[in-house]
Amino acid sequence: MAWRSRWLAALWFTTAAAAWAQPAGPRLLFGDAASRLPEADQQAIFRLLDYRIAPGGKALIAPDCGEIAHETQVLDLNSDGVPEVLVIAGNGCTSGHTGSSVFLFVKDAQGRYAQQLGFPGASVTPLPTRSQGWRDLRIGTAGFCEPVWAWKGSAYDLKCSVETQRRGCQGLGPVKLCRR
Repeated sequence: MAWRSRWLAALWFTTAAAAWAQPAGPRLLFGDAASRLPEADQQAIFRLLDYRIAPGGKALIAPDCGEIAHETQVLDLNSDGVPEVLVIAGNGCTSGHTGSSVFLFVKDAQGRYAQQLGFPGASVTPLPTRSQGWRDLRIGTAGFCEPVWAWKGSAYDLKCSVETQRRGCQGLGPVKLCRR
């Protein structure tokens, strides 16, 4: 019986040590989505974002801008079985009156995550439409003109915009409106 207790204690310690071994920053950034992405990839994306851990270890901060709110999703935008990572994070200092920015990370040919998007946005909606096999993305904004981004072979690029209110894109310069 003593061997069983030692075995269970060793199992618990090994499991707990593995959880504690993951750096706090990626653990905070990924939260519940952590199980869907290898730890090394989580760490790489956290480094690319250049966030820090707030004093007390319970929040993330942006250098010179303080604590940020964040949400991370692991999804497959092109149905190839390789996950893409969407991060919506920020505050008024990092992202203006939108209050957050949209970051998309896609694996490159060398198998490393590279940033595809990085600009103010409040939400991302993957649309049912596709460009070159990748889902088009509608970016929620603080205004009444929401851009739709489409895959253009090696990166996402602006495709068109959706007015969320009549004449919502008016005054923003030349804007191609999406067909309804």
